[in-house]
Amino acid sequence: MKKPLYFAILTLLFGAAAQAGEDFHAEKFHQASCTGCHDSSVYTRKKRRVDSLPRLESQVRMCDANLGKKLFDDDIHSLTNYLNDNFYHFGK
Repeated sequence: MKKPLYFAILTLLFGAAAQAGEDFHAEKFHQASCTGCHDSSVYTRKKRRVDSLPRLESQVRMCDANLGKKLFDDDIHSLTNYLNDNFYHFGK
């Protein structure tokens, strides 16, 4: 009798996780969460810390951890790609 409840809970959790990832909009998230700490000059300055796509993803993950947002991996990748496409322009 416990197994059906267990599977129902897992289904709900995974469904909620999939739903949350589908609703993520990188540009809106950036405007709401990232620009509170810094403006776009941090992305375009000559002596910036981020010098590659892997380093950009690492920085996004660090900011996510510092803000406590707990983004899904797909959302991290979406935000990394948004920043790369709009500011950094690293090769993929």
